[in-house]
Amino acid sequence: MSRYISPVLYILLMLVGCMAFVSIAGVRVGVFEPLTRFSMLRDSVLASLVLSLFAVLSLGICRKERNIASQRFFVLVLIVSLLYSVMWIAFYLQRSGLPDINDVTTDMETPPTFLNINFIRKTNENDLNYNREWAAIQKKYYPNVQPVFSSKDKAAVYALVERLVEERDWDVVAKYSDAGMIEATARTPILGFRDDIVIRLTEIDGDQRIRVDMRSCSRVGQGDYGVNAERIESFMGDLSESLSRPAVPHINFSR
Repeated sequence: MSRYISPVLYILLMLVGCMAFVSIAGVRVGVFEPLTRFSMLRDSVLASLVLSLFAVLSLGICRKERNIASQRFFVLVLIVSLLYSVMWIAFYLQRSGLPDINDVTTDMETPPTFLNINFIRKTNENDLNYNREWAAIQKKYYPNVQPVFSSKDKAAVYALVERLVEERDWDVVAKYSDAGMIEATARTPILGFRDDIVIRLTEIDGDQRIRVDMRSCSRVGQGDYGVNAERIESFMGDLSESLSRPAVPHINFSR
């Protein structure tokens, strides 16, 4: 019996693998829309769970056979399919308690405004107008999303912000050094969703300090699974750390 079951499980394993690969790679090369790819990814997890069940049944059906190679293959299929399913299910459960918001900013009173991103977003993608009702939700779930303040020169802070953006390999859409603004687009590591970012530097009247604000919002989807907040917290943390480092003194070696 195992010699008939093994090819079937092998074909099913390849089909699930192809479905997972196409769902992730398809959106990156522009074949599918992100939401279509997300549906395919969900279906691949369900198919992987069914494949795990088939592997268990195959082990039970062929338990009396002394075909060690087939039994090892059944176990391999079970492990691979379960690991794939559990990985995505754990990700979903971990993020399921997060709110359905897709626009996060350090300034909820006067959020940084997108200037050029409006022209590259499609009509079926999320609106860039900030939803004021999300401010209270953000304060509750993402209290660490805060602006960064610096007493350094605005040009120096802007140069540092620009460098950190480049280090993250975000696609820079526009830069306004005089106005102290940068617009860019980031992509999530695995799923490949596009999120748009704007960073704004402002001089505080009478304080002689520079305030750095950041806004990150998703192009598609009602919720972002906390990705935008994590992006802002990570960037602002690196920026704050870099600003706190003492400047390296210039040493003149000439005589």
